[in-house]
Amino acid sequence: MSDYFKNDGRQHPYSWVYLDEVCETQEELFMSIRDEMPGIDEKWFIDAYLRSKTRLLLDSGNPILANRSARELAYTFIHEETGGEYARGSQWGGFLPGWTGYMYALYQWLYATPSARVIELFPLGVMETLWVPYHTIAYEAAVEKMHERVKDTAI
Repeated sequence: MSDYFKNDGRQHPYSWVYLDEVCETQEELFMSIRDEMPGIDEKWFIDAYLRSKTRLLLDSGNPILANRSARELAYTFIHEETGGEYARGSQWGGFLPGWTGYMYALYQWLYATPSARVIELFPLGVMETLWVPYHTIAYEAAVEKMHERVKDTAI
């Protein structure tokens, strides 16, 4: 992660030195859920997870959850919050779920925005449209462009 984000004056729930790990874990979570739970509706999972208590605790820097693997986070969410039940459906496809997971986690941290709010600002359909122009540029640059979209639409 670049030094640009070290001293930005925002209140972050955990140190920037852990940011890559948190983003990569969410990227892995969203990519691996199809293998962990065959038949799961990936869009349902991503939406429900970002609005969950598990993700809310991660947003606030919960040290126990922050040290869990992607597999452990999936288990925590599915078994502790949904009672083992999940929607079945189609895969979202390709690398889009992983890229989306990384982008959501990075945006959440950089702009101190709850994950539930991030998915409201950038629903999955919007992330599909952002994939083509943004997936080939650096994550930080893509998140800055996403934030410019939010600022441009603010009243």
